[in-house]
Amino acid sequence: MRKGIFIKDINKEGVEVNDLFIVSKKNIFTGKNNAKYMSVELKDKTGIIEGKVWENVDNTNKLFEKDDLVFVKAKMRLYQEKPQLTITGIRRFENEVSLEDMCAFFPEAEPGIENLKKGFFQLLNEIEDPHIASVFSVLIRRNDILEKYFLYPASIAVHHVSLGGLLEHSLSMAHMGKHVADITGADKDIIIAGSLLHDIGKVEEFCIKGGFQYSDRGRLMGHIALGTLMFEEMAKEVNGFPEHTSDMLAHIIISHHGVEEWGSPKKPMSIEALIVHYLDDLDAKVMGVKEHMKQNMADEKWSEYHRLYGARFYKLPER
Repeated sequence: MRKGIFIKDINKEGVEVNDLFIVSKKNIFTGKNNAKYMSVELKDKTGIIEGKVWENVDNTNKLFEKDDLVFVKAKMRLYQEKPQLTITGIRRFENEVSLEDMCAFFPEAEPGIENLKKGFFQLLNEIEDPHIASVFSVLIRRNDILEKYFLYPASIAVHHVSLGGLLEHSLSMAHMGKHVADITGADKDIIIAGSLLHDIGKVEEFCIKGGFQYSDRGRLMGHIALGTLMFEEMAKEVNGFPEHTSDMLAHIIISHHGVEEWGSPKKPMSIEALIVHYLDDLDAKVMGVKEHMKQNMADEKWSEYHRLYGARFYKLPER
């Protein structure tokens, strides 16, 4: 699969587009003449562009969903001095897509995947507990898991929605956790390992099927249950792995969302579990707001309303 045109290159009136994009927004409205029309936001690794479907809206609505990879036939026009696609055809792309193919549709995490990988291995060298270090040795041998862990986003639409986002999120938590451990006297190895493993289940929760989607297994079990099972399988491969250490790391995975309504069957019940939970919440929300502000500024100072966080956000002027 090869992508022919990127959004950054759709910059001339009348340009015809026949290519693949990810649907990041999808809504149906009724115009002044009581006719329905569809508004979509399409993205690839270079940016976003708005598109409109003016005809056959009800049937078109059945052909794809938000977050799908779609094939689009359209022509660009300028609307209020911004590029906009007039879409005459749009449908879900049903062919198999590889992880490598997805590089055309999602930006790479800002630090760069190779830099993030180096940071991951550097953190592993800081772990002093030999049993915890051995769990990561097991992970490193599992190329089927490791490739996804290095390249998957941390979420499909909320935060760290980039290639390498899962790794970036996990490393960010681990680095912050090291400093918190120094201040609080918490177990640094447990916090580093818990940060790196807390979302490991997302490599099975997500799949590539017309874009990043939830797998059947992911919908049925969720990344918390999947991650706990994955960790326990790896821990079993380490001779003499202490039960209390295994239980504590499993507890961190189980409790990292904090409360039951957010998906955790147990609240954090250790200092280390509390730290990982709050660092997860902090890093996810900060990055979610930063990503929102990149593409949704109402003016130079204020973002548009963020539905999930229930607020508009203020951007400090540059110094």
